Formats: sequence, C-alpha cells, structure tokens
Amino acid sequence: MNDDLKGVFDRMGILDLIFIIPMFLLFSYLPVYNFWSIIINTIIVIFFAFGLSAAFHILVSIIKKRNDQSG
Repeated sequence: MNDDLKGVFDRMGILDLIFIIPMFLLFSYLPVYNFWSIIINTIIVIFFAFGLSAAFHILVSIIKKRNDQSG
C-alpha cells in the first residue's frame, strides 16, 4: 500500500509542475490586470488542468494495459 501511495504522490508532483507552467504564462502575458482578465485566465487554467489530468491518466492506464497484456 505504501508503494501505491508513493506512486500517487510522485505523479501528482509531476502534474502540479505541469499545471503551474501555463498558469504563470497566462498571468504574465496580459498587460492589464483587471477583474475579467484574472477570471478568464483562472477559467483557462482550470480547464487546462482538467484536460491535462484526464489525458495523463488515460495515457497511464493505456500503458499499464499494454504492459499487463504483454507480460
């Protein structure tokens, strides 16, 4: 059980690192820091995070299925 939990935290660390890069890019390219631009950037980061997380988990499950079938 500890190995599974460690693997989850390792993957979450990678995902957190990947999520923070577009957040910094989105908040740094706009010269105007008004309320609407902050809300739109936050929504973009949230949707990007959901999509990237789903893609990452789908890829991991596909790789695990291929490894289980071959070995």
